[in-house]
Amino acid sequence: MDFLIRWVRRQFTTRVIVLMPVAIAINIVLGAAVQQWLKLPIYLDSIGTILVGVLAGPLAGALTGILSNLIWGYLLPSPIGSTTIGPFAITAGVIGLLAGLWGQFGLFRPRRSRVASVLGAVVAVVLVGTLALYTYVRAYASPDQFSVNTSYAAASIDQSRAFFLAVMVVYVVLVAWALLLRRDVGAVYAIGAGLVTGIVAALVSAPIAGGILGGVTGGGTDAIVAAFRSSGDSLYSATLKQGLLSDPMDKMITSYVVFFIVGSLSRRFVSRFPNGDRAIADAPNDALEASPETAAES
Repeated sequence: MDFLIRWVRRQFTTRVIVLMPVAIAINIVLGAAVQQWLKLPIYLDSIGTILVGVLAGPLAGALTGILSNLIWGYLLPSPIGSTTIGPFAITAGVIGLLAGLWGQFGLFRPRRSRVASVLGAVVAVVLVGTLALYTYVRAYASPDQFSVNTSYAAASIDQSRAFFLAVMVVYVVLVAWALLLRRDVGAVYAIGAGLVTGIVAALVSAPIAGGILGGVTGGGTDAIVAAFRSSGDSLYSATLKQGLLSDPMDKMITSYVVFFIVGSLSRRFVSRFPNGDRAIADAPNDALEASPETAAES
């Protein structure tokens, strides 16, 4: 019992408690911009959740995700607040829980490798590129259908798909930078963790989206659900297929962004978090070529 209490307390240090409101704000602002304003077929509403989970642990990550959705869904007024977000607090909690486990397993730690980084770059780009292409075809097949599915003007499809393509291009560039230029195969581990997280999130979300919300969440993913429905899929099947497209792609992108953020912070700062020692390079073979500032701090 004492061990359990210490394990819980360890995840909620002063630094973690200070980080959590910032992470919640990041989740809400980015999530509202991507889902409600730009109507993209992804979410980007769990960067803060995964960041806290990786640095602090599964309980801190889960609490961050749950609070984000509850505050966003039930406490904030429109146009930011959206009641369709609240029911997915369970999914957000699962995402944070898994992020904490990945952080404890050290999956967001830099790992230097020359051959593996090239292979990892190819796999990561092909996998996300395939998901992105299929999602793009489904979500933006017709301006009129996009308008019907998302309640947006048909002309807004150009803005939505332009931002979606921009996100994909930035993601591919950053992955290429990490894997080909820095030769940091740790990015592959982070992206792999995101893939698993996305699949689990899709399985958890499908009953909520279909059973509670009828497949209509007010975001760009509604276009994909409607596309599957028009092909003859049942409501649950359509929401599950949409989730298995959007969630893995979204979580791979989000996990890489968190990997990038953690790697950009100073080693000294990261090491002060509960999982910090598992998020930084701790062996010569794993470490990246450090800058003079990083070397001075380590």
